[in-house]
Amino acid sequence: MRSWQAADAKQNFGRLVDAAQEGPQMLLRHSEPVGVVLSMEHYERLKAQADAEFANFLLTSPLDETDFDRNVGMSLSGG
Repeated sequence: MRSWQAADAKQNFGRLVDAAQEGPQMLLRHSEPVGVVLSMEHYERLKAQADAEFANFLLTSPLDETDFDRNVGMSLSGG
């Protein structure tokens, strides 16, 4: 993964966006990682994967068959 200092990324934003089409680009501030620039395609793939994993987690939850008692007298405001 290529890395860019924040000032260089700012000065070369178009090149950064072009490079992100080839793969993730790490942003650094004072040589410390602070972010990543992704292509929209890469972002959408990651999001779809995360959504599928979350849906699978919900469908296979060990709490699926648990019957919780509901206290209808209780409210979020504590009253």
